[in-house]
Amino acid sequence: MNFYHEGHGSTTLTTDYEHEGFDKNPPILRVLRAFVVKSIFRFPESLHNLHVLHTTIAITLTLIIGTTTPVGLKAIAQEKKLSPITVGYSAISGSFAPLWVAHDMGLFAKHGADTKLAYIQGNRVMLSALTAGEIQFYQGGAEGLIRLVSGGGDGVFIATQYNTVNHYVLITDPSIARIEDLRGKRLALDPTSPTYGYILKVLEKVGIRKDEVQFVQFGTAGQPERAAAVLRKQASATVLTAPNTFAAEKQGLRSFSAIRDLGIRQLITVSGITKRFLRERRDSSEAFLRGYVEGLHAVRTQKEATIKIIAKYTRQRDPEVLNRFYDEMAGDLPRIPYVDEVSARATIDAMQAQGPPLPKVDVKGIFDNSLLKTMESSGVIDKLAPR
Repeated sequence: MNFYHEGHGSTTLTTDYEHEGFDKNPPILRVLRAFVVKSIFRFPESLHNLHVLHTTIAITLTLIIGTTTPVGLKAIAQEKKLSPITVGYSAISGSFAPLWVAHDMGLFAKHGADTKLAYIQGNRVMLSALTAGEIQFYQGGAEGLIRLVSGGGDGVFIATQYNTVNHYVLITDPSIARIEDLRGKRLALDPTSPTYGYILKVLEKVGIRKDEVQFVQFGTAGQPERAAAVLRKQASATVLTAPNTFAAEKQGLRSFSAIRDLGIRQLITVSGITKRFLRERRDSSEAFLRGYVEGLHAVRTQKEATIKIIAKYTRQRDPEVLNRFYDEMAGDLPRIPYVDEVSARATIDAMQAQGPPLPKVDVKGIFDNSLLKTMESSGVIDKLAPR
């Protein structure tokens, strides 16, 4: 299995730990701080006592720093004896910013999950890795796991970042003035991907049948390859998400908000695992969700730090592009990433319409909100993501 690991290790610190998402006063720190304060205000009766005081403060500060730095956070994860977990993600797209932020800020490690991230292109490769246990979590499209489960495979969604299709944009050659101009053109899209279904709805709305356009897959069908195909005049259109959309516009391509305007209900950027893992490693599953929920909150509240992390993973360096993307994305992120049953059902219906047909799928059996519900009812989410 070949896939590319990005950001190995549980923590790559890129921002100050003094932010809203962190518990600034865990019990060990409160005890140590009280001890230091008490020691400082007891006037040393001798030089020996003064020496002891200095030693005490030095040891205390070392403990505090060791507990709150990335190395200390990883040590906490190791002390909890949780096996390392690998999270696969399916695209170099800003949609994965909460995952990247939670990883790079050490939020997964803080909650006891020693994570590694793996960028894996292609649903089949991703789900093969999940089934084989090479990854324990994945973030990406919902369709692949639904098809896996419908065929008797093991999988379940424990979160979704979006329940509607809001961030996909139709990008075209500048010669395309109207969507109707795509009739007879080549479109850079993988016919097995969710974006294929979105574009079919857009074409249908303007009276274009799918046999009146040609769908062509370029390279591994990643967003950079598809955008490059349109720039090189090898295709007339594709579908992208930010910040790739803004970069494409700056290079002269045209954008249409037709997909967002349709208001499609669908699961987008889901977090999936196997039911077996959820059953046997429920503590690790909750640790992941705690870090992810706190990551969502960090993205919404820490613009500068988030932009730096997005720039790292997307290799996008244009401040205008990054700022536009952040401003568009942050407001749409959920506080609690519940999977909505209506959106889950709509996703299955869209797959049935697109084909190939699915065996009967139990909608309620493909997602499990129980961990998030427990976290909400117990007050954990209020601490991780204050309103």
